[in-house]
Amino acid sequence: MCMNARLVINPFKPTAGAEPPVLVGRERVIEDFRDGIEEGVGAPGRLMRITGLRGSGKTVLLTELGDIARENGWTVVDVSANGSLLDKVKRALRQSSAHAEASVEANFGFVTARAAVNKEEGPLDLREVLTTVVSELTEKGRGLLITIDEVQDGDEDEFRELATTIQHLIRERLNIAFVFAGITTGVLNLINGKALTFLRRAKAEELASIPIEEVATSFQKTFADSGFDADESVFEAMSSATHGYAYLIQLVGYGVFAQAKRHAAISKTVSVADAERGIERAYIDFSDAVLLPALDELPKRSIDFLLAMTEDEDKSGTGTIAKRMGLEAPQLTATRRLLIERQVIEAPSRGLVRFAIPRLREYLLENREEILSRF
Repeated sequence: MCMNARLVINPFKPTAGAEPPVLVGRERVIEDFRDGIEEGVGAPGRLMRITGLRGSGKTVLLTELGDIARENGWTVVDVSANGSLLDKVKRALRQSSAHAEASVEANFGFVTARAAVNKEEGPLDLREVLTTVVSELTEKGRGLLITIDEVQDGDEDEFRELATTIQHLIRERLNIAFVFAGITTGVLNLINGKALTFLRRAKAEELASIPIEEVATSFQKTFADSGFDADESVFEAMSSATHGYAYLIQLVGYGVFAQAKRHAAISKTVSVADAERGIERAYIDFSDAVLLPALDELPKRSIDFLLAMTEDEDKSGTGTIAKRMGLEAPQLTATRRLLIERQVIEAPSRGLVRFAIPRLREYLLENREEILSRF
């Protein structure tokens, strides 16, 4: 490959959490958050929950919201909920203290905050630390954004303590924003827990599938920005292959661009063959990164339930599934609930289910024997 081709950089980012070249289909969420920052204390966009399937772009969106906050002079603390959540928040706040113009030190597990004004040092809890730092920022016309990813993996007691502290800061009319994200069922289970009523009022942003026409437009623009062109049918095929699923958009874009890059020194026209090979590569990577992990920890009965669903092209009746498995429908209640909670399937209406993850039906059909051999 010649030097010119090597210098063509693939703009797509299918790495978890990496920002794509165009954040397609999420403009409303971004505008809601911008409004929250600009409209001041109490604005709905300052308290937000983002939910969706794994791979729907939640982490990428949190990164984008953090960038917006920083552009407005805010300090940002980004953490994931697994592990010791409160310790993560304290450490992240200490690391960002230079931006907040407050000194935060950790000593033997205690956190000490030094405000710009004279204040006697002493061990402080989370509420004292956040109150000190956010008060300083508010006085300077700035604020603090805390984002938490994968909240379904967090400790409910720690999450409750953090939420209570944030509620206090809002009541004190301080510039605090809080955005948390996770899979839909996990987030709902958490905020419906004891003493988390406050978070039920968080602005709900469910990341649904992105309209295919928007995906096609995004592909066309991103390739054009790199000097590539293609027949409209190529971009339509690429966008259809994504099913509007955020992670697949990046995988398909990356795979097709990688194919087109191979002949960039000779031709910068994306061919049908480029699209076909790129989509094939994307589906392999998607299976490894999303479909396999979704199935790995499921019990045998759940796998049998899913395999029974593959006989239908779209929705499946739970009664029909039970008959195929030689069981009565009530015997599958727990299995159905588990698969819905893990967002492997969804229930569009009473008595019906369908696959929630793109390409899962095709993967099960193609790999049925191999999947069953694990049990």
